[in-house]
Amino acid sequence: MNLKKGFLFLVFLFCNFMLAQNTKLCGTDFVMQKYRNTPHFKFAQSQIIKNSNYNLSQNAKIIPLVFHIIHDGDSIGEEENISVDQINDAVSILNEDYNILNEDLNNVVQSFENIIGDVNVEFRLARLDPSGNCTNGINRVFSPLGNQANDCVKEVISWDDTKYVNIWVVEDIDNDIGAAAYTYLPGSLWGDQVEGIIINHEYVGSIGTSNNTPYKRHTLSHEFGHYFNLEHTWGWGTNSELDNCSYDDGVDDTPNTIGSYSTCNLSQESCGNLDNIQNFMDYSSCTCMFTSGQVIRMQNCLNSSISFRNNLWSNNNLWDTGTHDNYNNSNCLPSVDFFISEADRVCIASPINFINTTVGIDDNTSFSWSFIGDETQFSSDKNPEIIFSDPGEYQVTLSVVNDMGESSLTKTYNVYNSETNLNESFQNTQFPNNPNLSLSWSIEAPTTETTWTRSPISSTAETGSVRIRSRYFDCYQKHYLYTPNLDLSNFGLGIGEPLKLYFDLAYGKRNNQTNDLLEISYSKDCGKTWQVRASWDTEELITINSGNVGNNFTPDSGDWVEKTVNIQSAAEESDVIIKFEFSGDRGTYLYIDNVRLEGEWINIQEINIVEENKIIKQFDLLGRENTNSKFYINIYNNGRVQKYYEAY
Repeated sequence: MNLKKGFLFLVFLFCNFMLAQNTKLCGTDFVMQKYRNTPHFKFAQSQIIKNSNYNLSQNAKIIPLVFHIIHDGDSIGEEENISVDQINDAVSILNEDYNILNEDLNNVVQSFENIIGDVNVEFRLARLDPSGNCTNGINRVFSPLGNQANDCVKEVISWDDTKYVNIWVVEDIDNDIGAAAYTYLPGSLWGDQVEGIIINHEYVGSIGTSNNTPYKRHTLSHEFGHYFNLEHTWGWGTNSELDNCSYDDGVDDTPNTIGSYSTCNLSQESCGNLDNIQNFMDYSSCTCMFTSGQVIRMQNCLNSSISFRNNLWSNNNLWDTGTHDNYNNSNCLPSVDFFISEADRVCIASPINFINTTVGIDDNTSFSWSFIGDETQFSSDKNPEIIFSDPGEYQVTLSVVNDMGESSLTKTYNVYNSETNLNESFQNTQFPNNPNLSLSWSIEAPTTETTWTRSPISSTAETGSVRIRSRYFDCYQKHYLYTPNLDLSNFGLGIGEPLKLYFDLAYGKRNNQTNDLLEISYSKDCGKTWQVRASWDTEELITINSGNVGNNFTPDSGDWVEKTVNIQSAAEESDVIIKFEFSGDRGTYLYIDNVRLEGEWINIQEINIVEENKIIKQFDLLGRENTNSKFYINIYNNGRVQKYYEAY
């Protein structure tokens, strides 16, 4: 390795090391701040502590799990859409850690060998969903809330938390929380607040998008410690602060400590005694054990009715969730489902991956796909790649056959032709649909919120605009409005006017708590990737001269402002989509009208005609390039040869 490469390699290692240092393992202390001093939490904790009836001879308690994979359209096994193998690996590690079967337990220092605790808990993926249907305990849901995730992701999907432990696997976690994972201690939440664990996909198990370092491999074991009522070993507070010596985690056999962070100093004595930095509830890089005292605290929690922890492992619930020893799921028909790699956008001649998420697949399972529309295609692949040559509506059906029989599912997809320009004044009362399918817009938004709708109000003499407001939005969920597919080949990259998106905007701030954002992006590959071109926050969006406008803003003719967005790099591209993305909180209506494109227009057909008749060679009868000859031969770029003779 030469010096330059060696230096770059060291820089790479250092950057990755620093990145690991900056990713806090757990955000539970942060999210618990608003609950710790509430009467509800204090009473719940007192009830759990009273419930000291754990019997070491009891059988293992079985805990039903469901993993909700919140993905952004990636194929299974890529990024946050982690594979079944990675999930199974994570469950296997949990069962090792909670039954003293983990190999790294052999590394425990002698001072703590005699207090290693066996939690005696077994984790199993659910085999029946809340409706009694067969499941593999894994849900895959497309949603943007997996990015910078917080409790809002629970609104995307959750199962009854009195029967299952919900585990949401996400792309990353909200920077305000700043952690790899988090959960809540029992007794914190109440009412319709859903319990469970939210975790970054890179900290699930030891394979796939994660790795086999203890810091990542045991993250889920750490979070389940909190779920079963364990504190960090330094108590409640910030890791590595000297004041932690004055706090306690409520467990007698864990020495007081300030905690450690991504290090493994086995001789650390931060509070006068040897620290148990190998404890799963520490942040060290060599965690591998619970103590006997921690086991008692967790079992007291599991035996308590607080947050329904004692119902999770009850006999009736094990039958309800399909996790009972005697439950047999071999008689389950396939539960068919699938999605496409893009957010339901299909373009002509653009490869589309259909991703099969069917439950109940075995070695004898067969697949039969049909794509019925203006053209018909079939496939027996598990995850086919399809190219549609003709626009129109297609009925896509997947039939799956296993040993118990056949199940099928049909979904409707629209294949869009591309328009060569965009000029939308929203006069069509059926918006976003259009009798001409290629002129239809599309909307992607939470089903529980009012989203983009047509309004008769207009910025021009015509009638119509689209509007949206965030007054009743929850969790800053995003609402997307997509233009028709666009073929912008006729817009040039030359010296003329750059290609720009124009639209009229009207907006007023509802009150001083309003927090809205409009963002404009475009895609050049039929929605696979996006490039942000402009964004405006609340203050930048305001188009009126007066103050706050209240709940139901209706613009006058003078309240409209023209907005311009440069999208020149989309010129000469044939698979363009423009996206209006709106999110916010406590706002009133935002209006958009008169959406259009302007730029250097090039007539491609005329250029092609010119190109077809371009002379590339001219010579005389003797083969000389003689432009003065009266007899000459022209050779054109399309291969045509023509003889000329000019009379004197």
